[in-house]
Amino acid sequence: MKPFKVGLYVHFPFCRRKCPYCHFYSIPVEPTADRSQIEHWRKGIVAEAERFASGPHSEIFGSPLEFDTLYLGGGTPSLAEPDDIARLRDDLADRLPLRPVEFTLEANPSDGTNDDAFRGWIRAGVTRLSVGAQSLDDDVLRVLGREATAARTESFLGRARDAGFASFNVDLMAGVPGETPRSWDRIMAAMQALRPDHVSLYFLENVEGLPFENVLWTRPVDDDAAVDAFERASEAFASLGLRRYEISNFARPGKECLHNLKYWRYEPFLGLGPSGASHLGATRWTNVADFKKWRDGTAAGIVPVTETISLDRETAAREALAAGLRLVEGIDIAPFAGRFGFDPSERFRPEIAGLESEGLIVLSGRVLRIPEGKLLVSNSILSRLIR
Repeated sequence: MKPFKVGLYVHFPFCRRKCPYCHFYSIPVEPTADRSQIEHWRKGIVAEAERFASGPHSEIFGSPLEFDTLYLGGGTPSLAEPDDIARLRDDLADRLPLRPVEFTLEANPSDGTNDDAFRGWIRAGVTRLSVGAQSLDDDVLRVLGREATAARTESFLGRARDAGFASFNVDLMAGVPGETPRSWDRIMAAMQALRPDHVSLYFLENVEGLPFENVLWTRPVDDDAAVDAFERASEAFASLGLRRYEISNFARPGKECLHNLKYWRYEPFLGLGPSGASHLGATRWTNVADFKKWRDGTAAGIVPVTETISLDRETAAREALAAGLRLVEGIDIAPFAGRFGFDPSERFRPEIAGLESEGLIVLSGRVLRIPEGKLLVSNSILSRLIR
């Protein structure tokens, strides 16, 4: 029987320090002094994988699973030793049908990584680095509270390429207090020299309750200016050969992130580690975002979760529609209808007609998509389409 291709996400919950704008779950550690914490994490991941392998979700609709992408995110996974990553990959492959064609490691350029680490990550099977630069302008980096300078980030990326990484992503932010057209000129000059094959460009958001909220109170961002910066950056990326394929993601042809495409195409994925999220079959669940509770639970043979949701076909279809319309390619209606039991071009005919008349959605043949120039207002479009 043909296996389901599934993505595997593993959350590394440690950072040297918590960035003031970061809303992802992490706790600060000093890796050289907290080796036991990293070992507890590795053992917990192994225990969680073992429990999953013997549980009810180890197949979907009667078909076995095959994990063809592996994404190690965080936190700052590059704090782990390359041997830790190699050992973890082997441990997972011993317990799960893991055959990754893409293995992404998130890395922070402020870690002082030496060249041996790059080579060690490659030996561990990592095929793709995702580097959290956030900016390549020192003034913007200071506002964000980042330790890395633009020069250090550029050196990090250059050494990664020299070590043999043929594929890497650069994370950048738009809408940061203090950014100017001149700062974006500096960022784009650096990008032209670095030649990444993938860029993720995000707006600074979701900082409510975080230390950076105070910065925004004292230095508010002009939303229109932030959108203009985003659009200018998008045009600059295109001139560098980076094609926009999702609202916030740009890649050279064939270098799209296969793991993240699973989320947007509403394909199954398993998340291990504290705060890891999973969606398999008609069930979605999220692990507790608390390292101690997760560690103690996995040691006792239990994976603590904060929520489990059972999805009916209608709810799943609407979620898949919202996710798929984030992609420039949009949604191919025929396979969508076969999968979820209804044709969205028929179900939402009046809504689509209204949006088409305003140039906010396109129904071309059997493909439904949002025009690329309207992707930044996709939330308002979706709120009118999927009521």
